[in-house]
Amino acid sequence: MRLSDQEFNRLLLLKKLRAAEPVARTELVALTGLTGGTITAITSDLVKRGIVIEEKVVSSSAGRPRVNLRINPAGKYVIGTTATGDGHVLTEIVNLRGESLGGAKARLATTTRIENLAEQFVAALENAIGQSQVRREDIFRIGIGLPGIVDSRTGTVEQIVTFEPGPCDFGGIVARALGIPTLVDNNINLLARGEHWYGAGAHADDFTLINIDLAIGASLYREGQLISGAHGIASEFGHTKIVPDIGRPCFCGARGCLQAYCSVQSITQQSCEHLGRPSPSYETMNACFARLMGEHAAAEIDIWPVLEQASHYLGVAVANHITMQDPEAIIIMGPPMAMMDRLRGTFFAALEQNTFPALRRRTKLHFKVWDKSAYARGAAAMVLEQVYARS
Repeated sequence: MRLSDQEFNRLLLLKKLRAAEPVARTELVALTGLTGGTITAITSDLVKRGIVIEEKVVSSSAGRPRVNLRINPAGKYVIGTTATGDGHVLTEIVNLRGESLGGAKARLATTTRIENLAEQFVAALENAIGQSQVRREDIFRIGIGLPGIVDSRTGTVEQIVTFEPGPCDFGGIVARALGIPTLVDNNINLLARGEHWYGAGAHADDFTLINIDLAIGASLYREGQLISGAHGIASEFGHTKIVPDIGRPCFCGARGCLQAYCSVQSITQQSCEHLGRPSPSYETMNACFARLMGEHAAAEIDIWPVLEQASHYLGVAVANHITMQDPEAIIIMGPPMAMMDRLRGTFFAALEQNTFPALRRRTKLHFKVWDKSAYARGAAAMVLEQVYARS
């Protein structure tokens, strides 16, 4: 959903204020590009609402004292929570500055119903709130990240791999049980939000995040806003076709998807095929992948053909994205792969060969290793964006 001009201006101002605080109103003109009148109107409203606080600076010189602005850390509190690939719920409580006030971790019981998963999130959140020093009535919103197809406008989960199909009113179940408004989004969108607020994309308004995990996903920031489709669903970058019609089958039912070659799941399955080993279950895929990478690094096995094919196709897919979207930067997040330099060489060769010539070498590239806590931070950032833009 696109922000209105008023919402965008509020969000822009608060992001710049947060990055530069303490800062005077006059300095925000240069930082934001907004007019002095617009800044005065917005900041006056934010001070009234308790989101921003004013601080008079004592000075020995004559004249009106300087007034600095800061984000009020106690103005509101938000919760970010997500499910991890190893069967846990991670929860983080943050203030308006995005500073963590503590977190919690809870084990998920095995289930195939999305409704049951929502109920377990309720229990984990109840426990996290009970352990914190923040009163329930001071929590403004809850943000939840899930590894599935989510309508972020309604909090409805359409599909999660290994679960019975939706739709499920996930956000509604949590909100009604806890009495706190709840937002739900795809995990990859939350990673992008976390990067935009705290990571390599911090202070950048235009970038794409590509996450290589059991599945492959991507999320786009343009002009400082997270971009989702007309139906509120995140980009399905992993299901773009890299070997159409005749490629490997994908769990989505099609053939030749990027997911079928470059994801942790597909690399693990192809490596096991290459070695003549049985393919692991979905639940044990990450552990099997880690073992394979360890054996490969120790030269006990050779899975270079699988790894280099994945690197090549990822380079082709990123080249197509750069050619179509022309992002300022791309952040590629994934596991610490053995012999990364060699794989990067394969990736960059494919990128160079397949990117439209006028766009070659113009896009900044960042590689980052997984940080599971980034999901919960991203969920909190999703709520902070709501607070900043609309409260």
